[in-house]
Formats: sequence, structure tokens, C-alpha cells
Amino acid sequence: MSQPLALIPILTLVLLSAGTALHVRRNLKQGKISRPSTFCWLAVVGVALIAAVVWCATGLYTGGPAELACLAAAAALSGALILTRRTVGEKIGGALERSGMPTWLRAALPAAAVLIVCTVLGFLAVELPYNSYVPWMDPRCVLIQMLVILMSLTFLYLLFQRRGSGILFGVILCFVIGLAQFFVAIFKSAAILPNDLFALGTAAAVSGSYVYAINGWVLLGLSCVLLAVGTCSLLLPPTPAPANGRAQRTVANLAGAAVAFALLWSGVTVPNYFDDLGVGMEYWYSLDYYRKQGFITSFIAVAQDLPIDVPEGYTTAGAQELEDAYVATYDETLGASPERAAAERQFEEVRPSVVCIMNESFSDLSVLDGERWGYAGPQRYKATVDALSGGSLAVSVIGGGTCNSEFEFLTGVPLVYVGDGKYPYSIYDLSEAPSLAKQFSELGYKTTAMHPNYASNWNRNRVYEALGFDRFLSIDDFAGCEYYHSGVSDAATYDKVLELLASNDSPQLIFDVTMQNHSGYDQNNIGVVPQYSVEGMTDYDNARLSEYVACIEESDRALAEFLEELRALDRPVVVVFFGDHQPALSIDVSNALYPNEEDGLAHNRRMYQTTYLIWANYDVAGNAQTSEKDDSSPAYLAAMMAEMVGAPLTDFQKAQLVAREEMPVLSLLGARDPEGTWSSKNEPFAMPGAYVDLAQITYLEFASKL
Repeated sequence: MSQPLALIPILTLVLLSAGTALHVRRNLKQGKISRPSTFCWLAVVGVALIAAVVWCATGLYTGGPAELACLAAAAALSGALILTRRTVGEKIGGALERSGMPTWLRAALPAAAVLIVCTVLGFLAVELPYNSYVPWMDPRCVLIQMLVILMSLTFLYLLFQRRGSGILFGVILCFVIGLAQFFVAIFKSAAILPNDLFALGTAAAVSGSYVYAINGWVLLGLSCVLLAVGTCSLLLPPTPAPANGRAQRTVANLAGAAVAFALLWSGVTVPNYFDDLGVGMEYWYSLDYYRKQGFITSFIAVAQDLPIDVPEGYTTAGAQELEDAYVATYDETLGASPERAAAERQFEEVRPSVVCIMNESFSDLSVLDGERWGYAGPQRYKATVDALSGGSLAVSVIGGGTCNSEFEFLTGVPLVYVGDGKYPYSIYDLSEAPSLAKQFSELGYKTTAMHPNYASNWNRNRVYEALGFDRFLSIDDFAGCEYYHSGVSDAATYDKVLELLASNDSPQLIFDVTMQNHSGYDQNNIGVVPQYSVEGMTDYDNARLSEYVACIEESDRALAEFLEELRALDRPVVVVFFGDHQPALSIDVSNALYPNEEDGLAHNRRMYQTTYLIWANYDVAGNAQTSEKDDSSPAYLAAMMAEMVGAPLTDFQKAQLVAREEMPVLSLLGARDPEGTWSSKNEPFAMPGAYVDLAQITYLEFASKL
């Protein structure tokens, strides 16, 4: 319990208040009036201490007394510096004046000293909250990050007209960044990437289900902020200029700020500059890289990598010729088969509705050696014997980034050709992108997308319109529906699908993105659940695992009931069902079960996979419907479904299906050949030839149109 520890910041507040009262009293006896700026500086310290009291009193502080003692000491020292700032400042000024150095140097030295000290404090404020490996960071990256912070603080100092408050603002911003990364690391086991800035609305919408507890490292970062408060308070405002010189001084400061910003901007935006300095990134271990290289250094390196790379040797004419060759191959082989011809004739006759379900965090964690911890996976789902196809699905995200699996499915664009750490929903205009919705709209289908959460999540209200959906049902359309765990239940969304099918006899394409299984998995709001235990994991993480598995059990039950209702429905319906990603806790499970046993690619393959099935409630011509296992990837699923049911294919889909003959599985990890051998994308010469060809075709169909 952390409540008793609240006494430490409370006593420090009392001490600070007493010191302030004595300061005011002494000034009054001397006929002086305490300056308002002194109370402003003290208020910052007081707010930090009050925050610590609240964290302790609410039980949200999980650290020990030592870190609280550090915070108290930093607050006391900062308070002492603030209360004596005038005296200290005058003594420093007098000493500099007696030194005989030039006036400009006497004015610059205190500011330079404060900037250097606060650069170090800003560095620690951003790193300590989430990074316990600060002593072992790459020295080169530490230097780069400190230079960025120094230039940023210099810019703010000049922008604030050479006042210490500008420098303090920068240090506080550093701490806010570190605190945000701390929570993202706790909740998602991931680093904050540049594209996350475009998804702040989505993050805010799902943030209510998390518990915002802090540890001692956060308080150490906050202690650095308090030390910066005292340090910055010593930087007294410049002597007031004469009336005719104020404008000139203001303009000079702003000009200096502009120069500092220009230098900072040029340093962080030069393409591949950070890469040339040896700053790297492996996105599967992004948090590890952030801890080794520093948040700011790594963040900038990732930002420099945002533009989509043009494939080597790419020309529009060459890519078009290549796509035409793939289309011709399809038409002569897969497209000329009797099965495809039968499916095409049937599709024209029956025009089945298509229901696509991307189920939040749905995966079969029995792939993580479920036998060792007594889990066999979702049994109803695995017992489906009449699917058109099914198997594992190699996805490119884990624990978050739902929109990227969604993007791959709806557009057919493999994320590996877009790049690591990018969220196309957030940064690109997708109105010219390939789209399953547009494809079926051209066939006369009514198209509906649904997600029982805020319409602005991942910009879906904008993206779905750009992708060609006729309408979008968001949380407002699910008023009064059943909730389970983190939101509207899977079953409620399936009821909405049935309602849509019943309301219109025309063929429909319905895309359902579910919500109930969203993290966190420490909500304890679904009653008593079966308990699972993985050796090597904490009781807390095992409890989270058990809650997650219970959510999947409910999803399994709801899907089985939905398929039964479709079996009884007197109209043809095709279902594409898949999970977007595994939960972030899979990282803990996998690391506990396979500690240092396998190479990175093999280790990650287990976690970066979910499962899928393509199913129909009618006899599809040319398909045995025996749930044939055929592992795949989200970008292939739409083309696979369209080919199986006989729907017309786009040239891009035909090229994909031919490429899939050589690499049936493709993700940000790499590609897998038909024999099951994986090649890492980090080893381009080991990748199949189709990988290079599909890169050209994908750039033609997607990136060239952005």
C-alpha cells in the first residue's frame, strides 16, 4: 500500500509552505514585497508534490520510499534556490562583473550554464520514466539527443525573451514525453512512433480502460523537473530596456530563436542523416531500441523513414508491363481452371452478400505452446469443418495498430511495401487506393462499414468514405446494445449484421470491426474466469492472460452462434473472419516460454500471427468446403475470397494471386514459400522473386497515386 508514503510529499509541502511564509515575513520586515514570479516558480514545485500525494493516496504509486525521498529532496533544494534567487543572482552577477570580462560574455555565461544543466536534466526527465537502462545507453546517441535538447531549449529561451520559464517549459515537455512513453510501454509494450501523433484521438477514446499507476522511475524523472525549476529560477530576467530599445531587443531575440529553430530543423530533417550517424531501428524491438538510443534520437530516426520508398529501378511503364504479365499468367492458369469458371457462373446467378469481420485481438494463443499451460485454443472456431479456407494469418502488428491489419485487408496493399511504423489511415489520402468497397460497389453491392466506437478512431469516418463505403455505423448506431469487457459485444455487432441483411434483399458488403476484446486485460469486469498460469510470468500477467482467454472464449461462442444463424438464413452469404493482432501480453508469454531459444524471426512468427477463415452458408461451386488449411496474410484475403466465390477480380488481385503461388505468406517479418521456409525482409537477396515484382506492382497501384 502506498498511502502511508503520501506523508513524504505532504511533509515536504508543509516545509515548502513554511519556508515561503518565512521568506514573505522577512521581506515585509525589510520593507520589501515578494515578487509574483517567486510564487509562480514555487507553484510549479507545489503542483508536482500535490501530484505525488494524489498518486500515493489513490494507491497508484508502486515504487518505494527512496524515490519519494529523492523527489522531496529535489523539491526542497528547488524551493531554497527559488526563495534565495535574488540574493544568489546578485552574488553571481557581482562576481562576473569583478572578473573584468566583456559585458556580453557576463550576460551569456549564466544563460549558457543554465542551458547546459537543464539539457542534462531534460535528458534524464525524458529517459528515466520509461528507461531503467540509462547508464548503458549508446554514448553517441546520448550526445545526439542532448544536442537536440540543447538546441530546443535555446530556441525556447530566446522565444520567451531570454527568460528561464522558456527553458523550464522545454524540460517539462521532456518529462511529459517520458511519462507518455512510460504508459505506452506498460500498456502496449511498445515505443511511441511518429504516426502515433496522428492517432491521439483514437488513443484518448480507448484510454479509459487502463490503470494509470506510476513507479519510482517516474518520480525520478519528475525530480529532474523540480531541479530544473530551481535552476531556471536563478536566471533572472534581463534588465528592462529603455522604451525605444524594447522593440529592438524583442526582434533580436525572435531572430535568434528563428536561427536556433532553423539549425534544429535542418539537423532533424536531413534525409537519412540519423541513419548515417548510426542510429538504427528494428521495429519488432522498438522499445529496446528506444531504451538503447534514447527516445528523441530514435523518434527522429523513425520520422525520417516515413516516406514510402520507391522500389529500385521503378518506372511507371515498367511496373505496368510487369502487372500485365502477371495478369496474363493468371488468366492462362488459375483463371482458366474449371473450378474458377464454375464459381464465376454461380456468382453471377446468386450474388452472395459478403460479411467481413475483423475481430479485435482475436488469436489462438495455443500456438504459444498451449500444452504447457493447459490451453487448446477456441474450440468452436477450430471445429469449423465446412469453411472454404482457413489457417494462420501472418500479421504485421501486435498489441495495437489495428488499423494496419484493416488497411491491408481492405486495400490488398502489403504493409511491408509501405514501411515499418507507418499508419496509412493516419497519414495518407486513400481516395485513390485500391479498395474492396469500391470493387463491390461497382458490382452493384450496398457497402457498409461498422465499428462500435467513436467514428474518429483511426480516422475511420474519413477513411471509410475515401475507400468507397456507402455508410459507416459507429458507436451512435449501437445505443442500448450489450456490452462485454471493453465495449459493445461481438454478438451485438453480429445482430446488427443480421439486421442489415434482413432490411435489404440486395447483395451487400458489410465490414464489421469488433471492439469487445480490446485491452487492457486487468479490468476484472467479466466475472469469474478460468485461470491459466505460464511458468516464469508474474501473477498479475497470468491474471491478464486468463482474462484475455475468457474474452476469446466469448468471441468463439458468439461467432459459432452467428454462423448457425446464417446457416438458417434463406439467402447466400460469405463470411471472411480474421483477427487483427495478438495482445501485447503475448510478448510476455512468448518470452517466458521461449527464453533465448530461437532466432528473432522464428520467435516473432508465433506472436505476429492470428487466424482466419473464409466460410459460406451455401455450396460454392468449385470448392470442396472442407476447411482446407491455407496459411495467408491480410493483404491476400480479399483476393482469395473473391476468387473462391467467383467474383470479378481486379488486375491487382490477379497479380497478387499469382505472386502468392511463390510466397503464400507475406508480412513485415518477411515472406514464406510454399514449403514453409521463411525469409527475412532484412535479407532481400533471400526473398522470393515475386517479392520484388509485387513491390513494383504495389507501388504502381498505391504509392504512386498518393
